[in-house]
Amino acid sequence: MDNALFDDLPPSQVIHTLAGTEHTLATEVPLAITLNGVNHAVMMVSPCQLEAFVTGFLLTEGIIAHHRDIHDLEFSREQDAIITHVTLANRCHQPWLQQKRSLAGRSGCGLCGLESLQAALPDLPVLPITALPDTELLTGLRAQLPEWQVLNRNCGALHGAFFVDHQGQIRHASEDVGRHNALDKLLGWQHHQPVRPEGMILMTSRCSIELVQKMVRSHNPTLLTLSAPTRLAVEQARHYRLNLIHLPYQQAPRVYAASAHSC
Repeated sequence: MDNALFDDLPPSQVIHTLAGTEHTLATEVPLAITLNGVNHAVMMVSPCQLEAFVTGFLLTEGIIAHHRDIHDLEFSREQDAIITHVTLANRCHQPWLQQKRSLAGRSGCGLCGLESLQAALPDLPVLPITALPDTELLTGLRAQLPEWQVLNRNCGALHGAFFVDHQGQIRHASEDVGRHNALDKLLGWQHHQPVRPEGMILMTSRCSIELVQKMVRSHNPTLLTLSAPTRLAVEQARHYRLNLIHLPYQQAPRVYAASAHSC
């Protein structure tokens, strides 16, 4: 990717309020994704880690199974918008065309634009049974966050997704104005590693059903969140054998779904 394309689109920028004081605000830009020349979706994103985002997005949409299914990936600009030109493998392109759906306006709940209930609640393979992490390892995660939330530290308006190893150490972070985007960026990074890292994923946001589905599609067995999950997210996590753990600010971790106890 030619980083010069985005020199004028930093993830955060300083602006002046009407009172004349300076404040740093997050940048949000439209990113259009085209697949083999066909428009697929327009997402509002923070203009950073975009290659990882596109890979993670296509993975969690079920369009590709591996980053090698992307034969080419190029970016271009149209004023303040970014265009992503993706060349898919034929084995992915044809199934996608048959199941093509409109994703226009997808930025709020994450399910807007879906054409059927089946698309909103897909029947995915359940995860293998995975042991819960030692809760002692989770108590120190919040203290590690400021070091990794570089963009959020400047403007306070970005979600974070973090890869946590089995020793309870954060190893990578992705940030974005959208919580779904932050997770897609992290999953794209994970998928591009020479040896896929295994561990847990931590999200700063609440856990909704879309995050559960992204975890299942990417074969990640344990999700930690700093905010409480929704009821439907818990039901789906139990169904798919996803370990779902909430880390309250001043209380012990709360296990809402455990792989070994899922139906």
